[in-house]
Amino acid sequence: MKTADRLLIFMLPAIFMLPAFGAAEDGSPEKVEKKDTGKQETVLINAGNEGEIRIGDMELYVGVSGIASAQDLYDIPAPFDGRIEEVMAEQFDHVKKESVLLKMVSHEMAAMLDTTGDESKEELERRWKGVFNYHLVYPQGAGIVASIYIKPRQTVYKGERLFTIARKVIIIGNTTELLYSKPQLEAPAALEYARDSSVKVNALLKNLIPLKDKEGFYKVWLEVTDLKNKIRVGGIFKGHLFVGRTEEARIVPRSALIEANGKKYMVLEVETGLSTREEIELLKPGNHFLMPK
Repeated sequence: MKTADRLLIFMLPAIFMLPAFGAAEDGSPEKVEKKDTGKQETVLINAGNEGEIRIGDMELYVGVSGIASAQDLYDIPAPFDGRIEEVMAEQFDHVKKESVLLKMVSHEMAAMLDTTGDESKEELERRWKGVFNYHLVYPQGAGIVASIYIKPRQTVYKGERLFTIARKVIIIGNTTELLYSKPQLEAPAALEYARDSSVKVNALLKNLIPLKDKEGFYKVWLEVTDLKNKIRVGGIFKGHLFVGRTEEARIVPRSALIEANGKKYMVLEVETGLSTREEIELLKPGNHFLMPK
């Protein structure tokens, strides 16, 4: 037969346990004795300080800050001996496979161009169309121009390095706020360049490790997912990393928890059923709890 009595218990996430304590008739805090590795500890429960579980949504973010680092690099070499005529790309430009990085000509064509004026150059190009062509240099695919090693009218030789392109940009840094819940890999982040807030990037969490000297803080690796112009390699980016979201969560103050034996407990209202002198049936938890003193 069910009873309307309310009992107080320590509650694990999926286990109910009856503690040993007695109700104080004078309204003073009740004492709960628990054993932990052979020691007897006393936890005071404030019977007059009752709270109610709140139902609501929780959405958590943590601040992050780090330095943009060029990753997955490759070099673009000169395809032949010649001269650079025009450099189209600038450092930190976002380029695609079809982007023209520079124009160059052979040494022979460079000598012919040097002996003519600007008007004669246009005539030369028309006369030798199909024979005289600028050679265009392209990247292998999308990326950021990490380094440029040449300038217009510079002589280069086959195999000489012209550009370094980064296929990826990783922001390596730390969380800037104490974390109680660990983010999941691939969690999204939104950041902006510290010196120009108009430069905004999105990123995904690729790795994180706890800092040895700062509990609750992490070193993070965030891969930029929307490569664009003005992403300054070596620049500082700041923003927020998504930690998690729960809808209609059952929320209580963190101070309502009692941590012991590597577990979390709570003094929670319960509905009871059958009862004997020594044992009682637990039916379900209620929505009220008592705060530890």
